[in-house]
Amino acid sequence: MVRQPALSAGSARALLVLLWLIASAALIATTWHFIVPMNFRDPDDALRLVQVRDLLAGQSWFDLTQHRIFPPSGVPMHWSRLIDLPIAIMLNALKPLLGAPLAERVTLVTIPLLLLLALALVVYKIARHLSLGRGTALIAVAMLFSSLSILIQFAPMRIDHHGAQVLCGAIAVLALVRSDRHDGHLGLIAGMAMACWMQISIEGLPYAVVAGVILGLRQITRTDRWPDLRAYMISLTGVSAALLFGTHYPSDALIPWCDSFSPSYLLPLALTTATMIGARHFLPKDSLVARGVPLALAGVVGLVSFLLLSRQCLAGPFDTLDPIVYKLWYLAVMEGLPVTAQTPDLRAMIIMPSLLGLLGSLLAWHRSPDGRMREAWFSLLMMQIAAFAVSLSVMRAMSFAHVLALPGNAMLLGSLMSAAQRLTFMPLRVCLTAGTVIATPFGAASAAAAALDMPQASSKAANQVADRFRCTTYDTLRGLDALPKAILFTPLDIGAHMLVYTHHDVVATGHHRNVEGMKAVLEGLTADPDNARVIVNGTRADYVVFCRGENEIEKYRKRYPRSLIAALMAGKTPAWLVPVTMRRGESVKVYRVIKDPSA
Repeated sequence: MVRQPALSAGSARALLVLLWLIASAALIATTWHFIVPMNFRDPDDALRLVQVRDLLAGQSWFDLTQHRIFPPSGVPMHWSRLIDLPIAIMLNALKPLLGAPLAERVTLVTIPLLLLLALALVVYKIARHLSLGRGTALIAVAMLFSSLSILIQFAPMRIDHHGAQVLCGAIAVLALVRSDRHDGHLGLIAGMAMACWMQISIEGLPYAVVAGVILGLRQITRTDRWPDLRAYMISLTGVSAALLFGTHYPSDALIPWCDSFSPSYLLPLALTTATMIGARHFLPKDSLVARGVPLALAGVVGLVSFLLLSRQCLAGPFDTLDPIVYKLWYLAVMEGLPVTAQTPDLRAMIIMPSLLGLLGSLLAWHRSPDGRMREAWFSLLMMQIAAFAVSLSVMRAMSFAHVLALPGNAMLLGSLMSAAQRLTFMPLRVCLTAGTVIATPFGAASAAAAALDMPQASSKAANQVADRFRCTTYDTLRGLDALPKAILFTPLDIGAHMLVYTHHDVVATGHHRNVEGMKAVLEGLTADPDNARVIVNGTRADYVVFCRGENEIEKYRKRYPRSLIAALMAGKTPAWLVPVTMRRGESVKVYRVIKDPSA
């Protein structure tokens, strides 16, 4: 490792906060053109604000239905109140002081940046518990603040759950790499963090399993590690149950959903925990094999119970999508697709930081001077491998994978710099020292992406996105908002924006539980005008609304040249639609639906 000047704990904390302030200022500056008009780049963030507004307006804490989507029945959301809570608290506190518009903007900026600060502190603590020096730990934090794949989840306006679940996972990993106590305290922390993650998103399930395996292996090899495993399983089960029934009506909590934590997962988890503790109590514990038997029994019981009670969940949460929804919507959500579906430059961005982190962690594990540190690095390696594997199957999982890679990234960079500094020929020493930047997550991903870049495609995509952002803002939807309350038939990508910026309801947004509404929107937009009339009337929609140049619209127009949307884009308005003129400067296209008396 590179020799580092002595750095006190207080100085390290001050530098960490300074780095966070610099990163926050940069993030605010680069997103200012979204903050001022309060424009959301992701529909999930827009709908999250709608959900919080509804909560503050009096909707029950236990009612997670979004009543303004597909009225009158609404859509039961798979989201968690854990994410709504801090946003609602801050909004409620700031509204009397700043007024609603400014309070919302301040909250939308502050919440993600505070989560980023918390993540930086956790990353620093992970590095320190892995025996990295304060300087190296700060390098890991600096890498965090320069990793776009991570920062994208913590940028201003990013209030959806992805940043929070990354933080929960990092807290669990911090508990796993610590070795300063074995009384169950660390297992309790890890279990609570993983329970929160699974409540926020069921994407945390594989990581919760791997964490349990890590603690189980420790318990087999070390007789003093049983308290941590027991505490982990009990807290994972108990907190998961408490969060499930503490944020839903009992009738809703008992629905066996597969796309969120539900009895489909709680019952197998509870049986696994009960089997493990019971078998441990009654079976001998005097050998490695004997200590492994309760874990094996618990694993078998958990697997069998899941297959018997929740077999339908093996197909995944999107298995029930209608074919047209799967083809036109699901396959277009690139963040949910595997690495093989991404462009070459994105593949490099996903893979390179994780591989470098794995290399650095392997190097640190090999060099560890004692069993305690080897155990800590081994635990991190197991979580890294799991996170890397998940990121290869679901692109958005790369954020967590890259967070876990940071200690290894810092270790590898330090080792390379140390090797370069040992060279006696100064020009070569300087060049190679400077060249170690290629071993950082940002450097490696940037170099690989630059070698594979396709500038024309990137430029085109950027221009298309800009068109939508100009269409869906408060200022450009005032004319639509001034119309009497109605149901809007909109493309999926802008449905959530209509809920934020207007008082209207929508037939559908890009949220998969609304299977019927999503199918109606996609079939209506892509059908010929005569058939589209039947579909639109069937949804009770009052207006057809869309933004010219928006990605989704362009795709349907090109793929279905005889469709309703292709006709509207060509200026051919069918007789059952009446154009509604918006105000000057408002590019949104609005058509009043002439209701079919026979519908």
